[in-house]
Amino acid sequence: MFPLNNFSGSCWVNACLQGIFRIPEVGDRYTREIHDKNNPVDASLNVIWNSKGQQGLKEFFSAARTGTMPAGQGIGDSNELFVYLCDKLPFLDELCRFKIAEHVKCSECGFSQMRRDSVVEFQLHPTRRLTPINECISNAVQVEKLDDWKCDGCSKVGGGTKQQLIESFPKILVFRMTPQGTSIQYSSLLVINSKKYYLMSVVSHTGGHWFTHAREMPPGKPWFTLDDTRIRPHSPNEFPISEMMRLLIYYRLEE
Repeated sequence: MFPLNNFSGSCWVNACLQGIFRIPEVGDRYTREIHDKNNPVDASLNVIWNSKGQQGLKEFFSAARTGTMPAGQGIGDSNELFVYLCDKLPFLDELCRFKIAEHVKCSECGFSQMRRDSVVEFQLHPTRRLTPINECISNAVQVEKLDDWKCDGCSKVGGGTKQQLIESFPKILVFRMTPQGTSIQYSSLLVINSKKYYLMSVVSHTGGHWFTHAREMPPGKPWFTLDDTRIRPHSPNEFPISEMMRLLIYYRLEE
């Protein structure tokens, strides 16, 4: 764990990077310096890692800055930066990308459609304060009625259902929160379709400031709060709770 300096409100950059740096494959890549030297984002992250945050941030700002994501020039969004990094770093995209599908079916004639896509994060929508994460996942994949849907098979209106499905399970499973007066009660271990996922980092937003709770592998390591240059260790049995989380980063454990 190492601190990261804040430049012009770059806490959102720091929070995202601290979460990603906890991924074992990321740390191994930069420790071994097997990054793509022709990729400015990859190269600057390598410098940040190996200098323990003392160098490379300004180069990263230049490499990552876009019109809608002002890295090093103002406040931005850690969620958007994470998606951007997956786009710019093929190895990170491969770790995080997974397949989802939307299954629409007619209850009258049985006609069905399957629309598939691939994403790097799964959005959860809590319904109240401290909604358990397992409940949020269950709600996200439950069958919904489609009152205005017209079946292409029998032309009946209102007889359809829709269900979102997770079709593959990545090494890194990232959940994105969209709370509006709500929050999630997260779990350190998730079991999804018999796959076990270990929570490594939580990126949170207070409304004006971003920070990260994180820990390292193997499972059972203590938590740290990483808030720009401030690093606070937690006791071995302390599980930090934040109702302001925006990204939950889970690592799949192999049997």
